[in-house]
Amino acid sequence: MVSPLHTNGRAELRDDKVITPFGDLAPRPDIRPEVLLRLSGKLQTTLELSQLLEIFLEEIQQAVLVDGLTLTHDPSGISLATGRNSLHTANYRMQTQQDYMGDLTFHRSTRFREHELANIEGLLSTLVYPLRNALRYHEAMAAAFRDPLTGAGNRVALDKTLGREVELAKRHDQSLSVLMLDLDHFKQVNDEFGHSMGDKVLKEAVIAMTGCIRQTDMCFRYGGEEFLIMLSSADQAGALRIAERIRMGIGQLMFTSEKGSLQVTASIGCATLNMTDTMEELVQRADEALYVAKDSGRNRVISDLDMEFTEREEDGEKALP
Repeated sequence: MVSPLHTNGRAELRDDKVITPFGDLAPRPDIRPEVLLRLSGKLQTTLELSQLLEIFLEEIQQAVLVDGLTLTHDPSGISLATGRNSLHTANYRMQTQQDYMGDLTFHRSTRFREHELANIEGLLSTLVYPLRNALRYHEAMAAAFRDPLTGAGNRVALDKTLGREVELAKRHDQSLSVLMLDLDHFKQVNDEFGHSMGDKVLKEAVIAMTGCIRQTDMCFRYGGEEFLIMLSSADQAGALRIAERIRMGIGQLMFTSEKGSLQVTASIGCATLNMTDTMEELVQRADEALYVAKDSGRNRVISDLDMEFTEREEDGEKALP
């Protein structure tokens, strides 16, 4: 079922005082059957949401002048657009009895007329089930790259995403930083409070982390209680500010159970990409900085440049007579 999110029609009162139902007055779709058949066939050729929208826009432009489309699906955090935005819009809620498939917005520089809206609604009937299938595919793929406990990205997602971002940062001469984060004394949490409390701490810590980063940043579970946070377009100063926000945010978490109250802290290592770095070298420097933070007393942020400065100081002391 396609539910239009607008209405501007009225029933007509005739001289015989019989009210004509609105459905009888509304314009009927005027679309050739072969257009619907071809559109339906092409929409079955992909499960990629962005490609599905592109095909739909290209095909319906033969029946209705439309500048662009936008699909939003809040439960999945999806917001996709194809074509261009314009002043006038027509909005539809895509829904079956069992599935909500998002809100679809059509954009155009001039107002939509009633017969054009009728044609759009007729064309939308071919999109309902391909869109449902594409959303299910998207959700399945997202689950394959997500840690099932915390919702953070898993190691497969990390390797795929960080490798790509490193290459893009080098190509476009942009900053990129990573944070390696470890929850302090986490083994004691499991030993003293139980693994169910440990799971709760991990989940809440990820919520705290993602609340401190930008939409372009990503959080991955590196292993156990260790996490990697990728900060796009962030130099060292920006990465350290975000790392400190995360450290403070986790430090403010409080947990209670029958065995008492619990507060956790985190140690964080920070590294910023050099143009000669491989992905592995960048992660290794952040990991080394993390271990310095833990060895220095925990609950602190250390950058790879802090380590270099310390090494230079030590070398200088050794050079003194």
